[in-house]
Amino acid sequence: MRKLLYFLSAAIVFAACGNSNSISGVITGAEGKTIYLESLSDTKVLPIDSTVVGSDGSFSLKSHDNLPLDFYRIYFKEGNFLQLITDSSEHVEITAEFANLSNAKVEGSEQTVEYMDLVKKWEPMMEKLAEAQAQIDRPSTDPSLDSTQWIAKWEAQSAAAQKEANAFIKGWLEKHSASLLAISIVQNLDPRFDFIWYQRVLTDTKPTCGKLPAYKTLEKLVGQIKNGSSSSATSNSNIAVGKMAPEITLPNLNGETKALSSLRGKVVLLDFWASWCGPCRKENPNVVAIYKKYSSKGFDVFSVSLDENKSAWEAAIKKDGLVWSNHVSDLGGWKSAVVPTYEIESIPFPVLIDKEGKIVAMGESLRGDGLESELKKLGL
Repeated sequence: MRKLLYFLSAAIVFAACGNSNSISGVITGAEGKTIYLESLSDTKVLPIDSTVVGSDGSFSLKSHDNLPLDFYRIYFKEGNFLQLITDSSEHVEITAEFANLSNAKVEGSEQTVEYMDLVKKWEPMMEKLAEAQAQIDRPSTDPSLDSTQWIAKWEAQSAAAQKEANAFIKGWLEKHSASLLAISIVQNLDPRFDFIWYQRVLTDTKPTCGKLPAYKTLEKLVGQIKNGSSSSATSNSNIAVGKMAPEITLPNLNGETKALSSLRGKVVLLDFWASWCGPCRKENPNVVAIYKKYSSKGFDVFSVSLDENKSAWEAAIKKDGLVWSNHVSDLGGWKSAVVPTYEIESIPFPVLIDKEGKIVAMGESLRGDGLESELKKLGL
């Protein structure tokens, strides 16, 4: 979560609207100090303007007439700063205390208010995630848990916090996918599982941000992910587009072992689901329809359940009409061996595998019409 954590370390990111090309306000406690306006475009820090804060804490910084919409900051040499997203047509009015710029009052920008609300909701989730990560590396302080149980406990809490954070990001992007800020926010999602969001933001921000360095960076990243050449987490994981799908060998309903590799030569939807998973059950009719339409053309489904109750698992298969024969589970729930192997954070988690056993698509892009679209690309 590098991008968003960077913004949070600055405490605030905002875009403003107005009629004059200035950034002004009052910062108490900064009297006599020099304040700078800098551009952070494409990771480069470039000076734009500076001024000395007045004896009453007031200041006014002027931007260039042709300043593009991009990332900027006001900065003191003492290290205090606020980050901005603005351009030369906008006006930002700031009221703050030098010692606590993170609580600045910003006027004249609806987007600022929206982002400040985002920060307030985001910080508690990051605190939970940081706490869980810290506890994993510490010796057990619970006499009832050995080291393995202690790690398992906090890994589960870390996964839950990460899942909550991911859901929050997606909810925010649902409303703000066309904003410049979305270009940075989306990069906190793992492209292996949420590549569809990268594509959406790239499309939605093109009209207003297509010429900006930040957009070009995201465009390049999306291209690398598509080509399987990204140096991000995608290439450091065994679960990535272009890589061989790890083997799965688990018992079926009759207790007989079934291997994923036994379907080599077919295009396979590896579908991680569970009877208790509402979104999974909602998606099942679509998978059934696609199976009936394409099974005669070399398509099959390999369903791996994260159930713990065999009766519930079997009943869901019958009720939802999952007519294919490849149903397996070790009934381990979230402790199933497949969870770490496939780095599963949430279900449903579909993975499409080609005839050679390579992963061609994963995650949300395979839900709804996405699955059939991918099958057509494979020539089915």
